[in-house]
Amino acid sequence: MPVMKEEDFIRKKYGSGNPFKVPEGYFEQFTSELMSKLPEKEMKPVLSMPSRRRTRMRTVWYAVAAALCGAMFLGTYYLQSVIHPHGESPVAQYGETIETEDIYMDDVLDYAMVSNHEIALYLTDVY
Repeated sequence: MPVMKEEDFIRKKYGSGNPFKVPEGYFEQFTSELMSKLPEKEMKPVLSMPSRRRTRMRTVWYAVAAALCGAMFLGTYYLQSVIHPHGESPVAQYGETIETEDIYMDDVLDYAMVSNHEIALYLTDVY
């Protein structure tokens, strides 16, 4: 006996007609009837896209500002620990601090390859 395909078996047993029937004109008034049967709900205001975008951008700006404040705080803390490594007050090390800052500034200017003449031109706004 040859093996029947599954589809042929189903067609032979149940036929090929559509067994599902819908009353005449059922879908013509379906949406209006459905909407009339639903209970009335108070609509919440939905933020429009520009409002959402503004809220998102405001959140991003707050996050950036918080990150910058944190970076400034940590940078200040780090520099204070480098300049005053043993927790001594700035008043006690005033002379040493000035020397340290001068040495640091000279290193920065040497690294940037800025001459004293260029600094003077920059300060007098003569280019």
